[in-house]
Amino acid sequence: MRHAIVDIGSNTIRLIVFDIFDNSSEFKKVLNKKYTAGLITYVHDGELSRKGIKKLIKTLQSIKNIVLELKVDTFSPFATASLRNLENTEEVLEMVKNDLDIDIDVLEQVEEAFLGNIGIRSELKVDSGVSIDIGGASTEVVYFEEDGPCEFINLNTGSLLLFRENVSMVLPKKSEIRAIKKSVIREINSSHFSKKANKLIGIGGTIRTTGKVIADLWGEDEKHFTLKDIYKLLDLIKDKNTDTIRSIISTNPARIHTLIPGIIILKTLMEELEISEIEVSGNGLREGYLIYKVLEGNNEITFSK
Repeated sequence: MRHAIVDIGSNTIRLIVFDIFDNSSEFKKVLNKKYTAGLITYVHDGELSRKGIKKLIKTLQSIKNIVLELKVDTFSPFATASLRNLENTEEVLEMVKNDLDIDIDVLEQVEEAFLGNIGIRSELKVDSGVSIDIGGASTEVVYFEEDGPCEFINLNTGSLLLFRENVSMVLPKKSEIRAIKKSVIREINSSHFSKKANKLIGIGGTIRTTGKVIADLWGEDEKHFTLKDIYKLLDLIKDKNTDTIRSIISTNPARIHTLIPGIIILKTLMEELEISEIEVSGNGLREGYLIYKVLEGNNEITFSK
């Protein structure tokens, strides 16, 4: 069977098509296509503008055309903070439905945290720990035990949001890096971290790109890196080190402006959680959505106690 997942983010919209083998939970990605929509740039006074809605509809129309050509068995578009945090979410959903006959599943924070954990466990064998997913407009921190997620914290800040609020050019100045750090610390201090863990799992594009840049610069494993690696990388970025900037551009040019704010979020969280090493998962929210909601047909989300 063939299943299409569409992840509508604050900056990018991604279409992933999976083939499922023999009605099992084993799957293979056959298409992974990214569209840069920049929806967050169209948000004014808490609402997605008409221009932004048209951009969303135009992008989804292109995706729908591809999906129809591929003859998928299911088509599941979902959104997280990109649409969840809007004042006019219902208006946006209605316009998309009227124009394209597409229903978008807007995930609640608890769903996003739960499904991300499902995705991690589909790849990594880990009994307990904490996971971090840095998005464009929000960051999810999930504590999990053997029975599943037991606590989550949603930080109302993300890599793209911090860039928009603090950075005047493409790369932040030293003063802007300090401002980003202060913003992250304020957000963390407004949240309550009641648990500690020894194992840290990172998911999402920001953390994966960070691992790849570190591996490119000094030969570390891109799936495992340390807080010391992050300190070293940030020092090189502050000094506008040519090799470092080139590495970021060659690794993921689309993230050149959001990677540094994302790295600061990761560094600050690792310091807060007192964890010095991180393991990167290739699977996350999208895979969790596929497994739990599409393949298993579940809708109820429960956290272990």
